[in-house]
Amino acid sequence: MAITNNGTQNKLSANLLPTGYTAPTITTFTDWQYKRTLNLTILKSTVENATASTTMTNIFNDATIGLDKQILDIVAADYLATATVTTFAQLTRLENNISSVNSGDGTWMTDTAVSYTATVDLYVKAV
Repeated sequence: MAITNNGTQNKLSANLLPTGYTAPTITTFTDWQYKRTLNLTILKSTVENATASTTMTNIFNDATIGLDKQILDIVAADYLATATVTTFAQLTRLENNISSVNSGDGTWMTDTAVSYTATVDLYVKAV
């Protein structure tokens, strides 16, 4: 019995994917028992790289704050380790927390740390 996270698919449109980026290939399933939409934050300074494709990969794979790590932590908190749980997720939206430049009072002028904000659909089945 264990919790298994099959990973996170990148479902962003092709025009949002950096040149040279290879999206993760994961195992999905259709017999999921529930779907949960999560809004996750990834601190930009933790995953950023001079190469955009590396930054995108880090958004998924960073061992401390990446999407896969956050999802595994959430599922582990929701289920007992003695349960058999399998999950996968799909990234459907990726933005940042800096408000658009339309006001002098927005976060773009403050010391707010820049973060990516990700909308992820989590699919879970437990037996």
